[in-house]
Amino acid sequence: TAVLATGAWLDRLARTGGVRVPVRAGRGYSFTVPTEAPVPGPVYLPGVRVACTPYRGGLRVAGTMEFRGPDDALDRERIAAIVASARPLLDGVRWDERTDEWVGPRPVTPDGRPLIGATTVPGVHVAGGHGMWGFTQGPVTGRLLAEQIVTGKQPEELRDVDPLR
Repeated sequence: TAVLATGAWLDRLARTGGVRVPVRAGRGYSFTVPTEAPVPGPVYLPGVRVACTPYRGGLRVAGTMEFRGPDDALDRERIAAIVASARPLLDGVRWDERTDEWVGPRPVTPDGRPLIGATTVPGVHVAGGHGMWGFTQGPVTGRLLAEQIVTGKQPEELRDVDPLR
């Protein structure tokens, strides 16, 4: 038995197993900025869709989503757009001293549901397409997929996320 759980790269391998639902890289950006004073908790700026989390005496700032190849280079204009939208809303942030700029591909499907279960290739299963919820949904995905592999029966909870839908 093999389980393909390759994140935003799942699309390439899963197609050979009859999986027609595409998995794309919904790329999110983040960076760290120092602050004049400690920030006691997370801050969400809904109007500009930017999330800030206290991190190493400053803030880890995250925002935006783009659909590009999972291995494409970081787009500096995306970072600049996050800074421009959040700068007027937060005081005491040293925006020009950013570090750890990063972009990461989140595996997303068009219908927002992950792909969990058997493919058309005997003994090959997939687990992916969880979007931004992979860390949260990963444990239950593993438990339910293990049940399916061991018993040969699809658990009721996996019917709506069948990769051959």
